[in-house]
Order: sequence, then C-alpha cells, then structure tokens
Amino acid sequence: MEKKLRFAAAILDFSKGKGGAERYLADLCNRMVDEGFEVHVYTEHWDEEDQGIYFHRVKTIPFPKGFRLLSFAIKATKAIEKGRYDITLGVGNTLRADVLQPHGGVHWAWFWRSLRAYNNPILWAIKFIGRIFSIKQWASGYIEGAPYKDISKVVAISEMVKQDMMRWYQIPEERITVVYNGVDIERFHPRNRQYRDGVRKRHGIGDERVILFVSNNFRMKGLGFLLMALAEIKKKDHFPFKLLVLGKDRQIPYLRLAKRIGISEEVIFVGSTSEPEKYYGAADLLVHPTFYDACSLTVLEAIASGLPVITTLCNGASGILTSGQEGFVLSDPRDVKGLALTLSFFQNPEVLEKASVAARRLAESYSLERNWREMKNIFQKDFL
Repeated sequence: MEKKLRFAAAILDFSKGKGGAERYLADLCNRMVDEGFEVHVYTEHWDEEDQGIYFHRVKTIPFPKGFRLLSFAIKATKAIEKGRYDITLGVGNTLRADVLQPHGGVHWAWFWRSLRAYNNPILWAIKFIGRIFSIKQWASGYIEGAPYKDISKVVAISEMVKQDMMRWYQIPEERITVVYNGVDIERFHPRNRQYRDGVRKRHGIGDERVILFVSNNFRMKGLGFLLMALAEIKKKDHFPFKLLVLGKDRQIPYLRLAKRIGISEEVIFVGSTSEPEKYYGAADLLVHPTFYDACSLTVLEAIASGLPVITTLCNGASGILTSGQEGFVLSDPRDVKGLALTLSFFQNPEVLEKASVAARRLAESYSLERNWREMKNIFQKDFL
C-alpha cells in the first residue's frame, strides 16, 4: 500500500464478547492493523489493549439510556472530525461518517417488525405506547438518520437492509453496496462435532435430534413460537428431540409455556457460553425464527458449522439461503404450523446430512476474509 490510511470508527463498547456490531468492528480493526493501517477507535469501554489500536475514551451522560446514546454520538462525532482522518466508518453510533455500515439494520423497520413478536393485542399496545414515549427510541432514530443526509458511501450488510434503507431513507439504489457479514469458517467448522458426545452427556442428552436456539432476546427471536411448533411435533410423534437454548434472557415465562404445552422435559436452557462452537458441533440443526435481524451472525456460524438452518424473511441472512437446500426460510415468524412442517422435514437422516453439506459449502463463500476484501476495496477505491 503506497499510502498509510488513517482510519477511525466509534462504538459504545469495543468488545468481541458483545453483540454482532461490537464483534465485527473489533475483528475489522484488528485486521486493518495487521494490514498496516493506522486505526483509531472512539469508545466508552474496551476490554483489552489491542496491539496497534489507538483508543480514545468518550465520556457520556450515563442515564437515561437515550441520553447515553445521544451524548456518545455527539461527542464521538466531534472528536473524530477534529482528528482529520483519511476515512471514517460509522456503524450506527455517530452522526457523520465517510462510510456508513449500520449493523443494527434500519431502526424504524425494526421498530414495526419487532412489535409483531407481541401476539397479545394488549401487550402490543402497551409496548407500542412505551416505545412512543421512550427517549431511547427517538434518540436511536435520530442518530441513525443523521448520517444519511450527506453520506457518500453506504454499505448494507444484507439485501434486506438495503431495501429498508431505500424505503425509509430514500437512498438511491446505486449509492448502496451490499456486503454480507463474514464468519470465522475455521472456528465454526464441522470438525467441532468432536465435542458432540461431551456436550450431550453434560446436559443428559442421548441420541435425540438436537435443535439449537441461540439468542439473548428470546421473545424477539421467536422462542415462544418455536416451543409451540415443537409441541406440534411431539403430538404427531415424529422424532425424539431436545431443544438447547443458548443465551441469557428470562427463562421463567418459557419454562411455564413449555410445561403448559407438554414439552418441559425436552427443553434445556444452557445460559451463556464463551464456546458456542462446541454447541453448534453438538446440534443437528439451528432454528432462528426471528422477527428482525439485519444479518444474523448466529445463522452464519451455524451454516459454517454444517448445521441446516430454519429462519425467516425478517432475517437479512436469509438472503443467502436457498429454501429447501441449506434449510428453510419462513415468511412469517408466527407460522407455527409451517415451522413444525419444516422441522419434520429433517427427521430423515439422509436429508439432514445433505442439507448439512450444502450449509457448509455456502458458508465457505461468506468468510471473514471475503468480507475484509470487499470492505478494503471500498476503502481504497473511494478514499485513496
């Protein structure tokens, strides 16, 4: 590289242990350092002193959460502009950037689609009213919308997000480049089946079909509807199964639901883990009936591990799947009968194995390396 690029980005928490945006930015910044870029990160908290990354602490108004988001966006934006960097990347936390790549998708698309997770009309109304009067919701919407006013380059992390950008912010299609998230295809690999027996023994699982659900937001990712679909499977005596629920959220409502519909013995709540790859290795398929995901890393990790996936059109990652090959894509997360039908499709071991091979093959086209090449091309083509 003839010119050393001075690069800056901002995020509230810079940590590989957090959510998708945090993990993505940490991986991207470390890769840029390895490639010889000068990398600056503006953040409130960071986990470790990554070699070669220059950290700049941003002090925020801690409470309420809406003020924290807004104060961070304002202060981080001003600090980055003073730094006069060659290129700045916005992931949804700043008011301006050279390249905008929001990892949360489009806030107002999430706002409406996620409300569908509340099947009870009274709960829906309560949640809707709560959001209308929430400072956090309006702050999030303002922060997200601000960069679109004079942005020169927009990167959508899925085709679904691209369409949402065009609808909600009237961004011309030619100004948006779609770059799907990448996955670590070495960490998440079918070879992790070596952990299968150990994980199953730990949780008292034998030869049952293991269905994996991974999320820290059980309602938003459709756990309740998955439980009801599994109850349908059990009624029809299709195949013995266990559901492994990986993630941290309120368990009690779902334990009660599982007991009421007769599948409490089939549901196992694991909690959080720092080694999700071992659970992918122990499972037979992943079910992610989400109401909104810009581009779920969980789905990418699953297919990289050789797991067929059942997800929904509300998940940007569904854009790379071919329904009936690597798994299935449902149009409605609330379609319990449709979900039960697709689950029963995998009772045949030969079908399961064929889908597993197809899933891994697909994931190899969406590696971290591929994502990095596409982002690097954007940086160099448009800003060097």
